[in-house]
Amino acid sequence: MTNTLFLLANGAVYFWLIMMFLPKWKITKFLVEKKIVLVYIALLYTIGVITFIAQNGLGFVQDFRSAAGVIHLMSQNDMAIICWIHLLCFDQLVGHYIFTDNQKHRIIPLPIQSIFLFFTLMFGPFGFLCYTVVKMIRQKG
Repeated sequence: MTNTLFLLANGAVYFWLIMMFLPKWKITKFLVEKKIVLVYIALLYTIGVITFIAQNGLGFVQDFRSAAGVIHLMSQNDMAIICWIHLLCFDQLVGHYIFTDNQKHRIIPLPIQSIFLFFTLMFGPFGFLCYTVVKMIRQKG
């Protein structure tokens, strides 16, 4: 089941590409405005979590109390895939924020927006940090 969810979730990379390379395209704007990809990935994540809990119970929550427990959880294939989808979902959420905020306020040119979206796709919080710092600097100026 989780392998299927993995394949379905990784299809979201195409959405990143259109946000980066076709930000003015009406389909890109529609998908962002309606949050279709965000809901799609969140749904896949929810299916994974519910399936995992149904098969294993809630005992795994105890593993979040220690680094060793988290490492143990991540060593389980199903949990690692679910966590990967979790990361994809939150990175996508941040990408949506950068895209919509920049479209609304025009903080940075679109080519720079694309660079920050790429950073967010590949390095999550780093892309958010870059955008936020540049936004703060630009707003002060």
